[in-house]
Amino acid sequence: MWTPDRIPIALMPMPGEALDSWISSYARRLRTTDRGLLHHIGLSAARVDHMLLRLTEPETHALHKSTGIPVEVLRAMTLDSYNRFAVNIPPGRRRLERPPAWAFRGGRTRYCPACLRENGGRGPLLWRLPWAFACTQHQLLLADFCPDCGRPPHPWKISFTGPRGIGACTRDRLDHAVKGRRRPCATNLFHAPANALPPNGLVLRAQHRVAGLLAAAPDQRPGALIELKQLYALAWRVLRGLRTNRDHAPQLVHTVIDECGGTFPPSFPDGSGQSAYHLSGNSSSRREDAASLQTHHVAAGAALAHVALRGGHPEHQRLFEWIVQSDHPTAARDLNLGELAFRWRDSGPDLFARMMSYQDPHTLLHNRLRYASATPTPRRPDRSRADIHRRATMIPAMLWPGWALRLLPVDHLRSQDRVVRVDAFRHGCSSLLLVPGGPSDLPYVRAAPLLGNVRATRDRESVEQRVYRGRDLAPLASALAQLARALDEHGSPIDYARRRATFTETTAELNSDAYRRLVLQYGWLAGGEHRQQVMRWYLLLLLTGHSPPAPERAATRFAWSCTEFRFRAPLPLRAFLREQAEQNLAAHGIDEPVTWEPPAHWVRDVEWPGIAPEQVDAARLRAALDSNDTIAPVTEATGVTGVTGVTGVTAEHLRLYFEIDDTVTGPPDRLLGKIRAPDPATRAAVLAPRQLRELYVTERKTTAEIAGMAKCAATTVRALLALDGIPLRTLSRRLNRPTSCAPGCTVSTSKDVVDYALDKQQRQPPGRRRAAVTGHGTDQHARKTRDS
Repeated sequence: MWTPDRIPIALMPMPGEALDSWISSYARRLRTTDRGLLHHIGLSAARVDHMLLRLTEPETHALHKSTGIPVEVLRAMTLDSYNRFAVNIPPGRRRLERPPAWAFRGGRTRYCPACLRENGGRGPLLWRLPWAFACTQHQLLLADFCPDCGRPPHPWKISFTGPRGIGACTRDRLDHAVKGRRRPCATNLFHAPANALPPNGLVLRAQHRVAGLLAAAPDQRPGALIELKQLYALAWRVLRGLRTNRDHAPQLVHTVIDECGGTFPPSFPDGSGQSAYHLSGNSSSRREDAASLQTHHVAAGAALAHVALRGGHPEHQRLFEWIVQSDHPTAARDLNLGELAFRWRDSGPDLFARMMSYQDPHTLLHNRLRYASATPTPRRPDRSRADIHRRATMIPAMLWPGWALRLLPVDHLRSQDRVVRVDAFRHGCSSLLLVPGGPSDLPYVRAAPLLGNVRATRDRESVEQRVYRGRDLAPLASALAQLARALDEHGSPIDYARRRATFTETTAELNSDAYRRLVLQYGWLAGGEHRQQVMRWYLLLLLTGHSPPAPERAATRFAWSCTEFRFRAPLPLRAFLREQAEQNLAAHGIDEPVTWEPPAHWVRDVEWPGIAPEQVDAARLRAALDSNDTIAPVTEATGVTGVTGVTGVTAEHLRLYFEIDDTVTGPPDRLLGKIRAPDPATRAAVLAPRQLRELYVTERKTTAEIAGMAKCAATTVRALLALDGIPLRTLSRRLNRPTSCAPGCTVSTSKDVVDYALDKQQRQPPGRRRAAVTGHGTDQHARKTRDS
């Protein structure tokens, strides 16, 4: 609907047209200049170059009122529609600041001569963006400069000084014939030379992909921006490689150069700074570098970056390696992963992970853990000190035995001539679990004391210089980094920090009566203080996950005894100590399992240098244990499935396996003394608490009969009854007196009387003990009973 304020001659914008192109074309249609058109609609103070960046409310209202163009269409014709995406316009100001990619000035535009020719000199807003380098319609490389004056043209600027024709360069140039006089260039841009591109070439493919990203909907722009950043991070490194490492470039690089015309322009961006935008030098030199960054550079960089990023090309990995090598040409041993991560900080998570994975073999273990570069998904450190302190509560001071079993190399330990401190290795691995994702001000040596590991340097040397000396650290680095991340996500049912503070040598309780009952039941020698110290050490190991130091006045071979205990402790004794651990936890109000290990599926894509618990051939292991008294033959006879080139396990692997498998143990030796019972299994079954109560109370068997069944002394049975709280039967309760008797009958020997006599005989000292209880004595006692 026409209004009095509406210009009677209308000109609709083209799809995707830039605002300055539309205003200039409208002014030509009205036979006026840009400034004359703005003055006519009430915008005398407005500037077209400012309006191209962002329209103010009065400007938008005036344009809409005078032309009838919808407000949404007008705003879509400005660079503000790409703000924080392809350009950067600060709030409240109309000027271009550092763009997200490339050194591109907002006052210049690239152009396609064929498009200008077909559209009457009008052009799209896309040409104003740094990512525009090719015309996908005419398959041409966009032009940067006027072919005559050699300056970036302004084809949409109309002034009274001319030129009047469309599609001409409006830049002024000095006329040196007359001093101080200016005249327009007025070169026709319709026939400017432009490089033709192959229809299915890499440059056009890259431009199609970039155009699709730039056309993303607002809700999809965050993902598109990430890919644009990744393309830019690779593209400017491509340009640096072309300047410094072109001789080692793959053939694909030369193919793209040929698509762009065969040679690059003589002026070339330095690329020595952090990016193609952050060029070295003062503001003047940066402006010169920005002008020297031509379409050829952007096209080649974007095309090669697109291949290296998305793959699908046979040389894409070789190209990526060349780009990374060009970015860091120094020797691998001098690589600083922290500095490298800073240089790639704006590259997006996927590209950052790929770069870190490529550089992983050349970096130190600490950095490999911190950036998780050995895992399938490397990432930047994102954990705070509080997060690391929280993680420390979920980790024991020594790595869980099952995971130590996986990470302890088999072949390396079998070939070692010197002793390897496996406990120190486990301490070091647990401390290294605090490194992944942690802040730079909490390195390994500061994090290790959070677990109580005060010998951090020794533990780390045990990991890197002894156990893994000369070996690839990738499995260790990957497993520990994945475990740390999984602990942060899933947590642990055990608060190890609370246990370390709660249970010590003086607070952990060991029930001596329960242990005495166990010794009597199985026929073991009770042992002395040394035995108690070893069992208390194992109890603390269960409770805290930490190998406590030797107590005061410990025997010289205390450490050896503890090691042997892990291998030879009988299964009933282990079960007893686990019950003692449960009782200690309950006494302190701690509702947690005694032990726990992270599940195996938390770590993936790792080839174990050691042995996974599920790889152990349990049948062969039990057979070897039954036929050998020492651990050496067992290690040779034990087979492991799924480990190439390994025919057996080491003693340390067996000890670790015994800690997680409650069904196997080594043969007992001096640790528990000689077993006195001729048939320990029968004895243990008869003297079990429930069975003993059943025999003595319900079936009313005597202690002597029970002792005969268990093949032990009656005193042992009576001691067990006392420990179980079962009172012994007295004589009056044992005698089974008859209520009546016929005249002349003979009272037979009472079973309870014989039992009482036998029990009494057992209680008498050896010098006064009778050889046997005869029937004569029993008959006399019966007569006394009858007479009474």
